[in-house]
Amino acid sequence: MPIATLSWYRKPRLQAIVLFALSFLIYANTLGHDFALDDAIVITDNEIVQKGIAGWGELFSHDTFYGFFMDDGKANLVAGGRYRPLTPAMFALEQQISNGPFLSHLLNVLWYGALVLVIFGFVRDLAKTQKNLPWWFALGIAALFAAHPLHTEAVANIKGRDEIIALLGAVGGTWLIFRAAEREHFLGAVAGAGLVFLGSLAKENAITFLAVIPLVLLLFRSKEGAGGRLKYFLPAVIGVAAFLALRSAVIGLSLGDPVRELMNNPFLELQNGVWVDISAGDRLATVMHTLWEYLRLLFVPTNLVHDYYPRAIPIMSWASTTPWLGLLLHAGLAVFALLKWRTHRFVTLGIMIYLASLSIVSNVFFSVGTNMSERFLFMPSLGWAIAVTSLLVWLTRKFGGTISWAIPIIVLLFSGLTVARNPAWADNFTLFTTDVVKQPNSAKLLNAAGGARVERYQSLPSTAQPNQQQLLLDAKADLTRAIEIHPTYRNAYLLRGNAQLLLNEYDAAITDYDKAIDLSDTYQAATDNLVIALTSAGKAAGEERGDLQTAFRYLLRAEQLAPNDYETLRLLGVASGVSGQTAQALDYFRRASQARPDDAEAHWNYAIALYNAGQTELAETAFQEAERLKPGIRRERAGG
Repeated sequence: MPIATLSWYRKPRLQAIVLFALSFLIYANTLGHDFALDDAIVITDNEIVQKGIAGWGELFSHDTFYGFFMDDGKANLVAGGRYRPLTPAMFALEQQISNGPFLSHLLNVLWYGALVLVIFGFVRDLAKTQKNLPWWFALGIAALFAAHPLHTEAVANIKGRDEIIALLGAVGGTWLIFRAAEREHFLGAVAGAGLVFLGSLAKENAITFLAVIPLVLLLFRSKEGAGGRLKYFLPAVIGVAAFLALRSAVIGLSLGDPVRELMNNPFLELQNGVWVDISAGDRLATVMHTLWEYLRLLFVPTNLVHDYYPRAIPIMSWASTTPWLGLLLHAGLAVFALLKWRTHRFVTLGIMIYLASLSIVSNVFFSVGTNMSERFLFMPSLGWAIAVTSLLVWLTRKFGGTISWAIPIIVLLFSGLTVARNPAWADNFTLFTTDVVKQPNSAKLLNAAGGARVERYQSLPSTAQPNQQQLLLDAKADLTRAIEIHPTYRNAYLLRGNAQLLLNEYDAAITDYDKAIDLSDTYQAATDNLVIALTSAGKAAGEERGDLQTAFRYLLRAEQLAPNDYETLRLLGVASGVSGQTAQALDYFRRASQARPDDAEAHWNYAIALYNAGQTELAETAFQEAERLKPGIRRERAGG
């Protein structure tokens, strides 16, 4: 039917406008959000990205995490490394234009809208090769995809753009290759391969469409008996090979040895203080349970959280039901596609997109560093939308047209859930403290929530802090639970120590810092904070309780850890002076003045110590140095 004679609601241009508007409007409430979660790794704390376009060369010649750690060794903390330079290059350009988050959030929403339109166009062209599909088929698939709440992490979090661009390259490339085969125009296939290559540069998951493209070429054709179509697939193979060669040249192709840290390898358990691999049977059962959870979330996307680190997904065994459900349902999908591809082509396509794109993040073939993640369903959800819409078409034919109304109802419901979920992504504090309530068994999330509460407390004006100590108490509870789950979690010990230090619980803080150092003797942050805790404990013992013996015990240990720490030396000088050890006090104040040569207070304290020791000429010299550094200090101290 010519477009001019179509009913207004069936015109592709109007449908495209509606889809783009839907995609934009349901994410409009993210435009005022701050940076959050992994935005630090790829944007705000990434030294290369912060260089703007001047850093492009480095972005394409290093692991994606290199700009954050500035250390090739640490950049490979996850198995196989990460080579995803395209979206960091985008972020670098955006940071050069505007260093705030607004532009990047806006572009995320616009890129997402573009992806939805490409999906719409791609499915429309495929649908033209089939008979008796309803006018709303492509519209329904694109709308279901656009509204799905599982996409909030990819769109509301700026870093999630790698998911958007990867799928845009994969679907856009597949579409161009299909069109090239239909028109017998080989250059179109080359252009499509270029898009698949760019999608792979955004995220390696795009290469899974190598399993989808030949299926599209074989299942969907407008001419019967058109042979040789697979030749249009060859440029995509070459494009992916080029990406893998580039990736290998930069970071290598090896998956590396299994990581022995729970936060980067969830398939470990603690035995006699040592992390060891769980049994192969339990590992597979846990993976199959996760696949069940993925299917559940696709159909019932409620109580969404950004984190499924250990032990959000418990270690499972085959004695449970859900691993069997995960195994049998996914095996059943594969068998259905294999047996019914001639009669249910779109269902087969949906199943293939789902299984192929999920395979690379499923933990079936190799560990990806976490049990599961909602963003891992971004690509597979396209397959879900295609298969579900195809199923609804079949049900409509069998039981009547009213069933087709399920799609707008689902889209409306999903849109509401998406809009309601978006505010959680406003900033780290909101995200972590919101999600930890729904997911109290993830050590990483508990650690993040505890750290965010401590950070929020420290950001308050000093006058407001006494009334906000519940933040610290909640942080302690979060971090204690994190340690129960992961007893060797050094960062959780550090952060709990910080909360206890701010609560003036010095001994508890010292114990936590000691534990963190025991776990990693090069953990400088724990050592630095331990010195602060010891110094604070020494000051409290001496000044508040008059217990000089205890004060010396804390302060002398602090001195051993940091011999040139000014506050430690100053307090040792005070304690020595009060206890009548004049010579010792003099030495500590001298060292304190050397530790801070430009500090007038340090020189004034040294001058007083010299004067008390009877060394008046040297005392006067020190007084003069203090006056030089801070004119008027004599008058101030004299009460003038």
